[in-house]
Amino acid sequence: MYRSFWIFVILCVGSHADAQSNIEQNQELETVVVTAQYKKTTQEEAVQKIKVIDRKHIDAMAAVNLKDVLTNETNIRIRQDNILGSSMSLQGISGQNIKILIDGIPVIGRLNGDIDISQINLNTIDRIEIVEGPLSVNYGTDALAGTINLISKKNKKEGFSSTLNSYYETVGQYNIDGSVSYKKGFSNVTWSGGRNFFDGWNAFDDFIEFPESRLADSLRFKQWKPKEQYFSRLSYAFKNDKISVTPYLSYFYEKITNRGMPRAPYNETAFDDEYNTWRIDGGFNLKATFKKAHMLNIQAAYNDFKRIKNTFVKDLTNLNQVLSETPGSQDTISFSLLMSRGTWNTNKEEWPLNFQIGYDVSFESSEGRRIEGGTQDLQDLALFGSTEWAIGSSFLLKPAVRMAYNSRYKAPVIPSLNLKYNIKRWVFRASYARGFRAPSLKELYFDFVDINHNIVGNKELNAEFSHNITSDVSFKKTFSSVQLKMDVGFFYNNMDNLITLAISPNDPQQYTYVNIGEYSTIGNTINTGIRYKQININLGVANVGRLNTLSSTYTDVPKYNYSPEIRINSTYRNKKHRFSVAAFYKYNGQRNGFFLSDETVTQSLINDYHLL
Repeated sequence: MYRSFWIFVILCVGSHADAQSNIEQNQELETVVVTAQYKKTTQEEAVQKIKVIDRKHIDAMAAVNLKDVLTNETNIRIRQDNILGSSMSLQGISGQNIKILIDGIPVIGRLNGDIDISQINLNTIDRIEIVEGPLSVNYGTDALAGTINLISKKNKKEGFSSTLNSYYETVGQYNIDGSVSYKKGFSNVTWSGGRNFFDGWNAFDDFIEFPESRLADSLRFKQWKPKEQYFSRLSYAFKNDKISVTPYLSYFYEKITNRGMPRAPYNETAFDDEYNTWRIDGGFNLKATFKKAHMLNIQAAYNDFKRIKNTFVKDLTNLNQVLSETPGSQDTISFSLLMSRGTWNTNKEEWPLNFQIGYDVSFESSEGRRIEGGTQDLQDLALFGSTEWAIGSSFLLKPAVRMAYNSRYKAPVIPSLNLKYNIKRWVFRASYARGFRAPSLKELYFDFVDINHNIVGNKELNAEFSHNITSDVSFKKTFSSVQLKMDVGFFYNNMDNLITLAISPNDPQQYTYVNIGEYSTIGNTINTGIRYKQININLGVANVGRLNTLSSTYTDVPKYNYSPEIRINSTYRNKKHRFSVAAFYKYNGQRNGFFLSDETVTQSLINDYHLL
């Protein structure tokens, strides 16, 4: 079920450096991107089509986490689970095939294949870069449907600066975060932190409701579960003309409370679930520039993710609680990732041929009661390279390839080819890329066998892989004080070896993961942006088709189910008086599906809905 919530109060206070309006306009016109690029470049010059959501857009939406922002984007669908959190699909492909990065470092902690994007706070994020289609050559597994890279803020103001943001929603959302930064010369130290709190929600709740003590009756159960988050990040940056070093350490904690209904016959006790999640991430980024435009970029990080689920028997007469002894009521799972990624590239404008070579090393481990043997690990070593070949001043060709070794499965060779052609105000882009997703440790070693479940992993799984074709045509022109942007895009994804949970071929009473699935998506998008003085209007339309696997067997089942999307954003900024007014609208069309029920084809339907 999807519902829209009205924001009641938003308050933002901070100290920021003023900028002249003409400088701001130039910055808006020349949006900088870094994802899968040899160096910082503009959005228009990048060989891939990269969608950028900048800090002004994030603030205008009052977005707190990544889910808040992506809810409004075309080609992206958000799914909400009150326990597992918010997941997404891109180009009709599920979130387990989407790579999520923060400053190029992968985010770990997938539950049922998805990252909970509501756990990714944006208080330290400057912009979000989205590349649709595979970037598996650059970022390896999971970057099959697309890549989302969150870029942290960079403080450019000398001395002390600080921010403070508070946020309130009538449904019971209370957020506060802030930061303190000090910059002197080439050095900069920044600390940020905050707390998000949601007190739960039911359909019959009052429009405005403040926390208060209540009886432990049936109203204690919430359809949308109470959630509390704490987060903090400490970073240091040293940067001069030749080198920059950025070590960091971040911490995240979340608690979700699922209060149960009072139990018959006397309503004196209830089963309560608590889901506690911790993320601790640390690492550094080293960039160095040498003569003749040679550049070195090395990243290293250690990420730790842990989630504990406890079930308690709560005495509602005195609120004491004890751990439940019911089998399967307690669970712990943890993931850790030690990784390093490095690239060496040339980037000289007068050279028609520039190149990049790189390595990618990762060591992932998992521990849990439902992992075979209690603990398992996975190692991956990859080498990749690409070339940017400028043919004249209008044509750019970029072939690339990635070769990898993996300790648990046979890794495929991954090629890609991007091209871009400029002619006056028109830009043509096209690409072919092969993507892949490695089987996860859960799919390889899951062991969940009890009185109600019989699910085991499969050590013989192969990687999923896909073929992706995209094309895009964009146009930009300025008429005195009016700037017009338009683009039309097309995409096609064909996936093989799709990993699917199915009945085991060796035991009809058991389920396991197998490589039997085939899947494809197809679609097109149209985007238009108009800016007139201080008014900015953006319109986007998308139509995404998802394969019906039954279409090859049943003639009355269409090959693809299509679902439309419409997005309208409008913003007015008054730079003289320093305020803005914005409105965001998204229409998500209905989704049809077909499945077999007692050898009969049955249709499923998710109704369309509107978000404003």
